[in-house]
Amino acid sequence: MSVIVTNASSAKALVVIRSLGRRGIDILTTDTERFSAAFFSRYCKGYFLSPSPENSPLAFINTLLSAVKKRKIDVLMPVNSTETLLVSKYKDKFELYTKVPYADYYKMIQLHDKGRLMKIAAELDLPVPQTYLIRDTYEIRKLAEKLTYPVVIKPRDATSSRGVRYAYTKEDFIREYKRFLTSARYPLVQEYIPGDGYGVSVLFNQGELRALFTHKRLREYPITGGPSTFRESVKHPEMERIAVKLLEYMEWHGVAMVEFKLDKRVNRPVLIEVNPRFWGSINQAIASGVDFPYLLYKMATEGDIEPVF
Repeated sequence: MSVIVTNASSAKALVVIRSLGRRGIDILTTDTERFSAAFFSRYCKGYFLSPSPENSPLAFINTLLSAVKKRKIDVLMPVNSTETLLVSKYKDKFELYTKVPYADYYKMIQLHDKGRLMKIAAELDLPVPQTYLIRDTYEIRKLAEKLTYPVVIKPRDATSSRGVRYAYTKEDFIREYKRFLTSARYPLVQEYIPGDGYGVSVLFNQGELRALFTHKRLREYPITGGPSTFRESVKHPEMERIAVKLLEYMEWHGVAMVEFKLDKRVNRPVLIEVNPRFWGSINQAIASGVDFPYLLYKMATEGDIEPVF
């Protein structure tokens, strides 16, 4: 029983390693940083340094593939967005030697790209913020005149609130939007949804739900929206229905966390984004009895698991 866990310098990688290590599973981990926290875990049986997946993606994939082949690894578990997307993209190479319990790259991109996600959700008649896509710089001032403020400006493929900006007037909007124009892709513009944030975390096996856990954000950093720092476990049937409907439509495979805002103006959930990977607050689900890393491992090695809801 062996697993490679990536992104060893992250807190969630350490959580994943502890979850699996307590079950007697041998863990090999990797990162670009020599002093990564997970390297020093009692459950880490070994580690290796790898090239940056952002700066040298092919070198990263080749290093990871070499380790999988050499160590005869049973399951590969990338943790963060960049590595999960890369492994998914080259999944066919890894699956010759190990189990990769993640969705295909095309499906990953459909959910990771916030613009594509909003289009899919609208087609399924799921509640989403009013969303605008600018395709030309000439549209900026025209859109500024018609928006109801405040609005949110966000990169289509960023995670953990990185790059998200808020505009409270049309002058704010023009100024903040223009800051993005050095990037290759125009960002999304969305209405601001006031209310508390929630997350519906799931595990799917080839389009069928196998585990589900919901939490409410009590604090987050920054306070305008970002990773949660204090949460409570809850049930919210309507959010859970929306999350399951979306991922069933995608015939999802593996873990994901669907983020919502509970719009306090009408007391209804609004779909914000999907993290098609392990999420930062995963330790809460494990502590509450839904051990996603182990369930993912067991599903990969045994083919299926008993549902955990």
